[in-house]
Amino acid sequence: MADLQAALSEAVKLNRSISQFLKFSTYTDYDDLSGLDIDFTDGEQLLLWEELRRITDKLVDVEEYISYLNRPITEVSRLRKGTAGKYRTAKGRYYDCCSSIEALVTDEYHDVPYWTRTTVEHNGEDYYLVGYKGLPMEGLRVRVRSAA
Repeated sequence: MADLQAALSEAVKLNRSISQFLKFSTYTDYDDLSGLDIDFTDGEQLLLWEELRRITDKLVDVEEYISYLNRPITEVSRLRKGTAGKYRTAKGRYYDCCSSIEALVTDEYHDVPYWTRTTVEHNGEDYYLVGYKGLPMEGLRVRVRSAA
């Protein structure tokens, strides 16, 4: 049976192929498939183009998820509320609305604390983690990964 690290290694290999496909399909140049040569009067080509468009939209997400997991962790810290009301790490990484965050959380489904990736939002009074509204931000343990 394969282990988790071996699976990640295979995903990283797969990501190289996904990146090549996205470049070949012109998605990386246009954020869609508009760079492909297609006959818009041919019903078969329209089907292929539509299906490939759906596939590339999903592959872009997969590529981002795998890339994220492969980026090194540059900081593990606890959040503190700054003077502007935003939460920050010891090295100064600030979080506000729509910020992506990797946090150590607990819930009723897992027996141990675990790392999760979510976003930060504001409810009019304070910031919170999407999906974990009852979890206080102050003192929350977070990880920061290197920029893409």
